[in-house]
Amino acid sequence: MTADDVTSPSAPPTRSVSHRWWAPGGVARGLRRRWRWVAGALLAVVILVWALAPALRAVSLVAGSQHRTSPDAATAGLPVQDVAFTATDGVRLAGWLALASPQAPTIILLHGFKGSRVDMLPWARFLFAAGYNVLLFDDRGCGQSADWQITLGAREPDDVIGAVRYLQLRADLKVNRFGALGISLGAGVALLAAAREPGLLATVADSPWATEDDQLARMATLPLGHFALPALPYEPALVDTLIGARLADARPVAVIGQIAPRAVFLIHAADDANATTTTADERALYAAARQPKAEWIVPHGGHVGALHTYPAEYQRRVLAFFAQYLGQP
Repeated sequence: MTADDVTSPSAPPTRSVSHRWWAPGGVARGLRRRWRWVAGALLAVVILVWALAPALRAVSLVAGSQHRTSPDAATAGLPVQDVAFTATDGVRLAGWLALASPQAPTIILLHGFKGSRVDMLPWARFLFAAGYNVLLFDDRGCGQSADWQITLGAREPDDVIGAVRYLQLRADLKVNRFGALGISLGAGVALLAAAREPGLLATVADSPWATEDDQLARMATLPLGHFALPALPYEPALVDTLIGARLADARPVAVIGQIAPRAVFLIHAADDANATTTTADERALYAAARQPKAEWIVPHGGHVGALHTYPAEYQRRVLAFFAQYLGQP
């Protein structure tokens, strides 16, 4: 065998590295795949947030007061006693009763959105000083009262009617003559309750709302800076489920006419900027009410600001109204 007969080992085949991950083209493709995954994940998160936003807003809207501290009766500025009673649907409610005289009429005070009885002390003080008994209480889901949620006026009238039933059974009240004064959300609630409860002889509604249409309309979009995104349309139904009633049925303007022949007094500020309690709402309510009725539109003061802005005139008008339709204390 000669040297020429010996076959040299063949060299290993050369492999292209153009498709390896470290090659420039491979790196670019890997980065594109990674960015597509990140973009897809971010898009999925955005869609999830968009889909859940109406649910989160619905729960936030009806969730009651988060900080429920016990009010200090010593700071009330009038002699109050702790009371507890139940709404007509069984919700346990807590409040204060200030007794001026067993022979005096009693006025029920109703606070605003997620407020408490303490908010009504400025009204309670001048009414008590005039000789009226005064009941201030926390609506359901607020203050020291039971339930985790408010109901935006749909079921709070049951609280007011429960208050009337409670007062009617008190042996130390010799005169069953009752009135109501509500502010903001409580103003509409007072009207809804008075339409159902004949025991409420005189009702004052300060900065009232006519319907929940504006609230429901806002559920159709999600605000995003200066823009509004369309929202999935399930929020109204979810709110109805959470509150156990149809929010759209809470319409003081539809029932205010049923209060007559008992009296109604509407108070509003011309510059009320609250979207749910517009001057147009007050006008619609007054037009729908029947006699005896009265209204007072103050030129300025803002939402529930008439008492603060025109204290003497406010007290004079409210006391004259209650004196005429409930009688002098």
